[in-house]
Amino acid sequence: MEASFKDKIILITGGTSRLGQAFVRKAAQSGARIFFTYFKSSGIARELEQSGAQGFLLDLADTQAIDAFAAAFKEKVESLDVLIHNAAATADAFIEKMSEKEWDDVLQVNLKAPFYLTQKLLPLLLRKTPSKVLTLVSRAGLSGLAGAANYAASKGGLIAMTKTLAKELGRKKILVNAVNPGFMQSSITANVPREILQKNLEESPLKTFSDPEEVADFLLFLSSDRMRRVTGQVFHFESRPF
Repeated sequence: MEASFKDKIILITGGTSRLGQAFVRKAAQSGARIFFTYFKSSGIARELEQSGAQGFLLDLADTQAIDAFAAAFKEKVESLDVLIHNAAATADAFIEKMSEKEWDDVLQVNLKAPFYLTQKLLPLLLRKTPSKVLTLVSRAGLSGLAGAANYAASKGGLIAMTKTLAKELGRKKILVNAVNPGFMQSSITANVPREILQKNLEESPLKTFSDPEEVADFLLFLSSDRMRRVTGQVFHFESRPF
């Protein structure tokens, strides 16, 4: 990719996920000033920092922690070009066995945190034209996912929020889009039973899972100056129709 990211400031949550790692490294190599959040994977975070990125330990389930992070981040940067909501939580169970806490915990990280963090960092986004907010969503948010009503609801809500923010923030020259990375092998799918993995593979026209490196390249394109007039969209790396 030839687009220059010199002087661009990018923040991605969930930077130590497979997709997050790929994006952080590519953004750093492209010359961006790249920041990321993480929750548990401190070893991976240290490796990413060696590439020139800067990590922040952050519990996205804690709004007070988000407040503290936002304040610290505003001390480091005067503006923000791109905010990417990549972090996600799961707590799978069928509805008759799902606890209220499992429901709340997933909605807190996957839906409330993107709302709250965008709101807190909006003053930084307003200082660049155009700036961008990107959300990572899921097929589950459109077609549902048995055994994961909380995750599906959070991603469906995130799609709706993305489209709404595109309408609200377009007049302020902020582009808001979503990316569905498709079914990829990651920490989110690590505990998915083998038969479900095989079912998704068989239903894929290409008989393959999504590639985090390819999705990261697409996120980098959306973050670049090549994309300046597209908003309110959901881009799909889909392995099968809805």
